[in-house]
This record gives sequence, structure tokens and C-alpha cells, in this order.
Amino acid sequence: MVAFLRQRLIRLVPVYGAVVGAVIVAGGVFLSPTTTLEGLVWTTGVASLIPAAAPPLGMTARLLLALGGGMLAAALLWSSLFLLVGRGGLLVRRPRHHDDLPVVRRADAHPDAPPRKPMSAADLGTPMMEVGVGAARNERGIPVDLDLPLAAFDPTAILPTPMAPARPVSSLIHISLNATESVALNRRAAAGSADPVAMLEPGDVPVAKGHADTELPVAEPTVVAPATPPAEPTTPPKEAAQPQTIEALLRRLEKGASRRRRLGAH
Repeated sequence: MVAFLRQRLIRLVPVYGAVVGAVIVAGGVFLSPTTTLEGLVWTTGVASLIPAAAPPLGMTARLLLALGGGMLAAALLWSSLFLLVGRGGLLVRRPRHHDDLPVVRRADAHPDAPPRKPMSAADLGTPMMEVGVGAARNERGIPVDLDLPLAAFDPTAILPTPMAPARPVSSLIHISLNATESVALNRRAAAGSADPVAMLEPGDVPVAKGHADTELPVAEPTVVAPATPPAEPTTPPKEAAQPQTIEALLRRLEKGASRRRRLGAH
């Protein structure tokens, strides 16, 4: 808002200057002494151009001279001020013009939000194709002796110090079998028993350490009586279907055809 008012005042400076200059010149001519005004008229040659302005000067001549001097001063001041501070004047700061700036309407233009240059590919930085690529690796050819160890062909392929072996994980339950139990299990497995659990007798089952003296509570089974006795089937089970022969199928087909004929006759 302030910038808009400032621009408007700058545009009206030539008009204000012309009005003020015209008033000053007209007042000076009208209020100047008669001798001074007549000498000025003879000196400037106005009397030779306008015979009515020749001395002696009356009130009408004085008014005409004041009006003419004021108009001349206003014209000179307006033109000079417009060339200095008017649109495109010498003292006006010219905005930077870009050929690629978008054109906006006057109603949309605002000094606080001027139109901006559209983004281009140059604003994104270095193109991807111009980015430097690292040097290629020095590849070695295939050795003549294919039995050459890999360490001799490519020393960096094998670490200078071997990696630490994986740490063995101990079992959570330690089961110990004596020699007699192991031989018994092997004999039963060789005999071809299908169930590996059945090969172990109650005395052969190993007991985990730390759990031998611990008795686990065993839940007693509870018998739930049915609310209603199951209903017995009322319909006898169907007899097994006997395989039908070709003669039986033909008789069945003839019976069906005769039944359809009787229904069609009715």
C-alpha cells in the first residue's frame, strides 16, 4: 500500500510543480511595480509582438501578462519535471526486465509480489550426464594355469587372517546315555521298528538332569455324561448298490418310455 501511494505521488510531481510555478509567476507579474513591468515588457520585446501590451499598461494588460507568464511557466516546469521523474524519466529507477518473465494483468500486479522467472533446467544444478564417473577397476585376465590358487591370483580375495569359527551352542537339556542303553537302542533300530518311541522301554527313557526329582502334577480325566442319549437311526441302512447289467438298464429304459407315452396320451 505504501509503495503504491509513493508511485502515485511521484507521477503527480510534474502537475504540482507546474501549478505552483504558474501561481508564483502570475502573482509576481500581477504584483510587480508598473515601472518594473513596463521595462520588462520593452526589454523582452513583448510590446512589438502584442501591441496591446505596449506601455502605459493598465489593469487588463497586467492580467493578460500575468496569465500568459503563468501558463508559460507551468508548461516549462511540467515538461522538465516529467522528463526527470515521470514515467521512464531520467531519475526513475527502471525495473529489471526479463524476456522470460510472465505477463500479468494490472489488477494482479503488486510491487510486493512481482512476477518471477519460471524455473528452468539450469536451476537444477549439474546435469546427470555431466557428473564425473570414477575410474574403472583394473581387471586382470584369466591366468594361464587354471590350477593356480586363488590367493596367488588375487591376493585381496582371501583375508590375511581367517575368520573366527562359529561358537558352538550348548543344548538346553543334557541327556546322557550309557553304553548299554546305546547298544539296546541300536539293536532295536536295526530290527526295523516303525515307531522310534516304542523302541524305548520305561526303564530306557533317559531323564533330564535337574528334573529327575521333580514330579509333575497329572490332571485326572473327568467324565462328562451326555445330556440326551443319541437317537437311534429309524431308517434301515441302504443295501449296497448291486452292479446293474445291460438287460436291467434296457428294461428300465423301456419302462420309462412307456410311462411317458401314457402320460402324453392323457
